[in-house]
Amino acid sequence: MARAERKGGFGRKAVATVVAASMVGGGFVVTSAAVAGASGSGSSCQAAATATSSQLNSTTGITKSTVTVGNISIISGPVPGLFQGAAYGAQSYFAYLNSKGGVNGRKIQLKSYDDAFSGTQNQSEAQTSVGSNFANVGSFSLFDNYSCNVLAQNPAFPNVSVSLDPGTNALKNTYSPQPLAQGAPLTGYQYLKTKYPKAIKHVANLVSNTDTAIAQWHGQEAAMQHLGYHFSYVREVSPVETNFTTDVINMKNAGVQMVLMTDGDQQIFSALAAAMHQQGFHPQVMFSAGPIYDNHFVTAAGGAAAVNGTYLVQGQSLYLGQDAKSVPAVKTFDTWVHKEHPGFNIDLFTAYGWASAALFAQALKSAGSNPTRGKVLSALSKITNFSASNLLAPANPAKKLPPNCVVFAQIQNGNFTRIAPTKKSGFNCSGVYYSTNGALPKVQS
Repeated sequence: MARAERKGGFGRKAVATVVAASMVGGGFVVTSAAVAGASGSGSSCQAAATATSSQLNSTTGITKSTVTVGNISIISGPVPGLFQGAAYGAQSYFAYLNSKGGVNGRKIQLKSYDDAFSGTQNQSEAQTSVGSNFANVGSFSLFDNYSCNVLAQNPAFPNVSVSLDPGTNALKNTYSPQPLAQGAPLTGYQYLKTKYPKAIKHVANLVSNTDTAIAQWHGQEAAMQHLGYHFSYVREVSPVETNFTTDVINMKNAGVQMVLMTDGDQQIFSALAAAMHQQGFHPQVMFSAGPIYDNHFVTAAGGAAAVNGTYLVQGQSLYLGQDAKSVPAVKTFDTWVHKEHPGFNIDLFTAYGWASAALFAQALKSAGSNPTRGKVLSALSKITNFSASNLLAPANPAKKLPPNCVVFAQIQNGNFTRIAPTKKSGFNCSGVYYSTNGALPKVQS
């Protein structure tokens, strides 16, 4: 099996390169050399302190008519607007909720912070938010490991956000609408194994050469090998590579029959698909667990002829609009984001921000008319099944369990089209989420 050797570390120049992120089933991959300046830096998160009565009873950020929460995301920096969707998604959900009267008579206001691709700024803004807001909601950054100690020192401060940092994610005051883990749901891979039993023995994969992406790839690899998949060609690639002709020739020579498009971003895989089409290489299967689900993928790959038939299996409904008629939450999501931010290109982070806001609002409502931080945390600890009304596959925020359910789609006539489950508003929950530590408990669907 062909594997490229990794070269040393990442230099300062790499920090200014393009950053992208994508779902790997239920696990997250950040595909950028810039991640070397993020998740691998900053102090290790200390053990969480024990919340005091005063901290648990705090009503900071609450008035008789409002609840103010913070959102810390990368908005400016080397890639302007990188995670702008996280703040937009949360703000849009609160606008939708406020139009219906808010929660227990209070409107929710979101204060957006931009860490500007800086770990120290992320940490400083976290400290500011703890001191002035009731909670953080929908934050998304490559640098949230820097604020982990702030959250650990303030264990009653709710952080309802998707976190890339294992230390932050493990904190008792962090709750994610779709917890991340190193692995993948088996349902999609089992389907392909049944439909293409020979192709799974000759698989190719390109993996973005960052520590986070490689770690997530090993989780995916463990899940696939558990089902009998064999990899004939694997190469670690730079997130800014654009020419994959040599890879296509090598895949041909290695007898590859299945090509994964999961452990990188849509720019990498659209360029790969274009090269495959140009070289007349048409394996039995092209498959992605998420990153190709982008409004620009088909065009960038060279059009429908290059990618028709490609499978997409992911842990979210088709939130770009394809499921809007059958999943009411998708229509509401798309409508309100476009209403609040006309022309914005909705992405996964927008969905995460929206879902995080919905999770927080559910806990806030359960906390009653006199909410405290402690009451909201207590309510969050009881939410064992959450899907943002089927926008996402069901997950267990309380137990930090990722979703084992998926949606099947395929590119047909150049469009992403749901193919299963036949109940268009549902998910296929037949398989388990398989991690590097084995199968995880299923989330009750």
